[in-house]
Amino acid sequence: LEDCLCRDGYPATPIHGDKSQREREDALASFKMGRTPILVATDVASRGLDISNVTHVINYDMANNIDDYVHRIGRTGRVGNKGTSLTFVNDRNRSVARDLYDLLVENGQDAPQWLYEMSRGGGGGG
Repeated sequence: LEDCLCRDGYPATPIHGDKSQREREDALASFKMGRTPILVATDVASRGLDISNVTHVINYDMANNIDDYVHRIGRTGRVGNKGTSLTFVNDRNRSVARDLYDLLVENGQDAPQWLYEMSRGGGGGG
């Protein structure tokens, strides 16, 4: 994903478990300083990182449970700031669809009809 973004003119840096600690620290520093405005990360970045001014989180793969999802999107909209989260969902995510739908509704967010149907065992995927 990082290669595709860079190839298309979107500066990005990766952070994942296959990188050394030093490589992860360098990638994070580059992102925090604004040299690379896009951080492509696995769940290694979902907890324990304090990154201010994150405006968007895009989940290319939906988390396996709602707690991990909340930690992922918690990188954006901190300290009263607004943030945007976009999550790609497919049929493999049926097990977390109900929790995701309920979380969206409880927090006054738009919850699409197809997610409701998926959460109740019907078709869906948007």
